[in-house]
Amino acid sequence: MPDTTHLIKTIEQNLLLPKQLFSCEFNQQLGHYIYGLGYCIVEDCSILTCGCCIAESLYYDIIKITKNDLIHCPLCNKQNVSIVGPVKPLRNIYLQIQSFKDDIEEKITADRINYEESLNSQSTVNKNANLVTNASIVNCPDYNSQSQNISTDPVNKKVDSTASSPFLSFPSIKYNEVVQQRAILNLSSRDINRNQINLINLFYKIASEVNSQEQINKNVSNRELEDIPLDNSLDSNNTQRDIVNNQDKKSDYLSENASLTNNSNTIIASQLSQESAYDQSKGTGNTTDNTKVQLSVPLDEKKEYYFANCFPIYRKRYIFKTHSKFLKTKSKLFINTSISPDCSKFALISKHKWEVYSIPQNVYKNPPTLLFCGRNTGEYGSAFDHLNQLDSTILGVEKENIIFGEYIYCKLSNNFLVISDIKNSIQVFDLNNNGKMIHYYSSKYYIRCIDIDPSGTIIACGIVGKDRKTNSEQALITLHRIGKNNMTSQYDFPSPITVALPYRDPINTIQLSTDGRYLSCSTTMESRFLIISLKNVNEPRLIMKSLRSIDTSLESEGITDTKLFPGNPSLMCVTSTAFNSPAIIVNTKIEDISNLTSVAKPTLLNRFSDLGYKIHKCEISSRNDSIAFLDKNGSVYLVSAPTIIDNEKRRTVVVEMVADAYRAHESASMRFSCDGYVLYILDRKGVLYVEDFAYDLPQNNEITKCKEIT
Repeated sequence: MPDTTHLIKTIEQNLLLPKQLFSCEFNQQLGHYIYGLGYCIVEDCSILTCGCCIAESLYYDIIKITKNDLIHCPLCNKQNVSIVGPVKPLRNIYLQIQSFKDDIEEKITADRINYEESLNSQSTVNKNANLVTNASIVNCPDYNSQSQNISTDPVNKKVDSTASSPFLSFPSIKYNEVVQQRAILNLSSRDINRNQINLINLFYKIASEVNSQEQINKNVSNRELEDIPLDNSLDSNNTQRDIVNNQDKKSDYLSENASLTNNSNTIIASQLSQESAYDQSKGTGNTTDNTKVQLSVPLDEKKEYYFANCFPIYRKRYIFKTHSKFLKTKSKLFINTSISPDCSKFALISKHKWEVYSIPQNVYKNPPTLLFCGRNTGEYGSAFDHLNQLDSTILGVEKENIIFGEYIYCKLSNNFLVISDIKNSIQVFDLNNNGKMIHYYSSKYYIRCIDIDPSGTIIACGIVGKDRKTNSEQALITLHRIGKNNMTSQYDFPSPITVALPYRDPINTIQLSTDGRYLSCSTTMESRFLIISLKNVNEPRLIMKSLRSIDTSLESEGITDTKLFPGNPSLMCVTSTAFNSPAIIVNTKIEDISNLTSVAKPTLLNRFSDLGYKIHKCEISSRNDSIAFLDKNGSVYLVSAPTIIDNEKRRTVVVEMVADAYRAHESASMRFSCDGYVLYILDRKGVLYVEDFAYDLPQNNEITKCKEIT
């Protein structure tokens, strides 16, 4: 029953909470205990005074070591926390899940009994048939001598015994071994502690048994297939049908057992990864066992353990300068920067040049290198000394009709680089083809901002158009779609789609969501921020609008950034550079839209007044639990909380100081890695900052501490 099993495992994940205490040491610098925890399915869920839920046994284990009734919360790091009481609904869910598992066990047992009974009845029928056949042979006078020879030949005896019941012994042997294997995997943490079995040895033992059992089963299957007599296999079609049915039943039993043991494997692997990571940080433990476990446990689990102990205070800091300042009186400044969504590349543009660098996974040992570069004349290549000339035609546009100007903005997707210039044109470069220009588009109107979605299928441009009747300015958004011709393997760029906003205020910022389904933008003078749905790109629709009352003086840039939360378009962060206008988080309420004509109005959820009123950019972690803010002076703040809208548990630190910027479009670019472990920052001096919160434990000498604000 795969549906029931999947449902049980999904519900059971809600009970994955801290339960085991691997270590508990007092940190003199922090002034509290640091725990090494193990997560598993808990049956004794309890709530603390801070609102976090942990296993009741873990709470009393901490009290036993610290000898204090008030502990330091292992989840939210709040001091002087005590237990409130059990969470009865979660405990009832645990009991119900166990009851469902018992029912599944009973059904499997009943099916196994029925299966064995059917095999026994089938063997009885085969024996009776053999008796009848032997009796007829004995009555035949010409066959008596041959019958006697067969009965006295030991080789023929073996063949007869195998032929009488082919495949009858194999299913039961394999099934019993799988059941025994499953019983080992389903050991709970309570059974492990009672029997005093080392988790690492247990995991290695199970992995070895599974691998050896697969090889044994394969050999047994091949051997029994070879032992089946050719004469008996061709006796009748019924015998072949019975063999196929037996194999199907065996596969059904094995699939059910495998699905039921997946959850236990996950829990044990999670516990072992955290224990092995802790042993490595201390330099103790059995080296052989740790090596064996590391071969089976993914590296991400160790990173997760480091991240839980370091974020957001401790990180590994790395700085890479693309252009040396040696014998130069002034650093080289770039107009605009961008980092790709997968954090594998970053781009720098000046007025007449563009550069794309790679970001290796192990950036500490392999520094970034120049991948592609080019000039605003259309030349491109791997180095400025060896540039290729632009093709005579670019998707139907003659080279003579291309007008190049000074670069202004750039955006990176995982495969494309998009640049706009002062001549109101956008250029698209293919990063999979040596940085070659594959598209050129010239607009009649001024391009104020651009963006491209991570998958590289939509390019959005904010332009200032004019109404044909009144000749007044009109805010417009053009959507350029990128497709690929399956016949020629070349990229197609259909005619752009123009979206007219119901305002004359020019567009100031524009951002596409991580999935490319929504577009958020803001206006300059009236400081409006809007959301447009792109679920149907051919029919974009305005689904949210709002007006923010902020200072509109000359020193004010208004709204500088609007970012939707990754995977959660109901939340949006809005930053601005204006007096008494801090960064905010709003509830977009776009999920509450009932019909096609309604437009949502957002509500305020949180304000970040402690960061000041000159925030240029924000970047939201893929975990949705932290936001990086960049102010005008170059300070990078990191705000973290279990729920980002909660002020009580919010922690704010200064991660880095980068190059300042007078205008928002000149400020540094920021990007979180896909797993949320690393924050990449690229400023206009061409300096790449890497803040790794999952490099190692805080005790490592390479780990430095961020400056705490709140």
